[in-house]
Amino acid sequence: MTLHDYVAALRKNWIIILVLAVVGAGIGYTVSLTQPDQYRSQASVIVVPARGDSVSELVQGSNYVQNLVQTYTELTTAPLVLLPVITELGLDATPSSLAASLTVEAPLDTTIIRIAASDPDPALARDIANTVAAELAEAVRGVSPEGADGGPAVRIAPIGEAGLPTTPYAPNPRQNALLGLLAGLVAGVVFALLRRLFATRLSSPADVRDVTETPVLGEVLGTGGHRTLPSMVRTDPNGAVTESLRGLVAGLRFANVDGTSKVFLLTSAASGEGKSSISVAMSLILAETGQSVCLIDADLRRASVSTLTQLEGAVGLTSILVGETNLAGALQRWGADGVQVLTSGVLPPNPGQLLTSAQMRHVVETARAEFDYVIIDTPPVLAVSDPLWLAPLVDGVIVVARSQVTRRDALLRSLRALEAAHTRIFGVVLNDAKRSGKTPYYEAETRGTRRRRTRRRSNAKQAARRAASVA
Repeated sequence: MTLHDYVAALRKNWIIILVLAVVGAGIGYTVSLTQPDQYRSQASVIVVPARGDSVSELVQGSNYVQNLVQTYTELTTAPLVLLPVITELGLDATPSSLAASLTVEAPLDTTIIRIAASDPDPALARDIANTVAAELAEAVRGVSPEGADGGPAVRIAPIGEAGLPTTPYAPNPRQNALLGLLAGLVAGVVFALLRRLFATRLSSPADVRDVTETPVLGEVLGTGGHRTLPSMVRTDPNGAVTESLRGLVAGLRFANVDGTSKVFLLTSAASGEGKSSISVAMSLILAETGQSVCLIDADLRRASVSTLTQLEGAVGLTSILVGETNLAGALQRWGADGVQVLTSGVLPPNPGQLLTSAQMRHVVETARAEFDYVIIDTPPVLAVSDPLWLAPLVDGVIVVARSQVTRRDALLRSLRALEAAHTRIFGVVLNDAKRSGKTPYYEAETRGTRRRRTRRRSNAKQAARRAASVA
């Protein structure tokens, strides 16, 4: 992943990141409210040598004591010190649980030991700190080596008695909310990056480019609702969806810059990715430029061109392949610009045999000679081998992928299968792409188109009423 990919992943999932951050802050604040107040009180003691008659003895004693400070710090939380504390204060605790409520530290290069005790009861926190300090002094007397006079060589002296705390030190709602916020942000960022890294479905041209070097010819916007791409082209010629199809055709012309390619095969990795809708809509866009276009439905397993165009499907490609008619007799004119459509005809039990016949080659060559463009709709390449058998008859293949539907590995396997057929792949079309944002130009055009359509309907109704009244 590049830096651009990371930024894109964060921008795409910014709502999730924001929600997790808010939830984290809320959890941190709520947890703070449910926890009891904790009070802390601190006592301080100093470790000193028992005696020193000269400066030299004092220096040696001080160095000796500093070496023992860390040992006595550990001794503070040992059962030797804490068991007497529990007994004296009558605590319902064990040495380990009492040690967990203590914080013992020795500042660097000093012989001071600070003992802090925490408890929901401020008075008890004070008493624990002072009692631990006293019991530590008693324990040190018992474990300290003897001096020259037979007494302990080291002793503990109190230098700061624990006082009664008046304000709790924990929980801190603001701090916990901030920590929860940061935790939520981290979780959101990690989620966004993992989602991008392990995403299995294509959602943008960048995803396609991550899978293959095959160019993206264009993005076709989703129609929304139950409207089809062909119906959008016919009823809303100035809309954003239609313009995205024009962008696709323009991309195809750039890929076919020499203009020698005329016959294109459209397929997809799996069913439901919109290859038939793209085939029909592309034919309409090509025809509106004044080009003669022939659309052939070569999907002899689940034909849908006749449904999309509302044309008769009984006579079509299979009728030609079995010798019942010829291309001229099976073609049907459709659309204002006169796209010539060859529907599938009656679906046969042996589609593979028919599509690999010499008659199928003759149909394609005849259409190539008579039309400027020939668009052939075929089944999904991973479902059946029909597109691979037809690939040698065409000038190039266009693969349709559907946003949020087509899997990365499926697209890659489709492209590899077509490359193995030694055919030219013009590019990938990303169907049902998300709108990047509202475009005032297209919105205005769409509203204007709707107003004109409404005005025409109103005028037609008024004319019908006048005609009825005259009659």
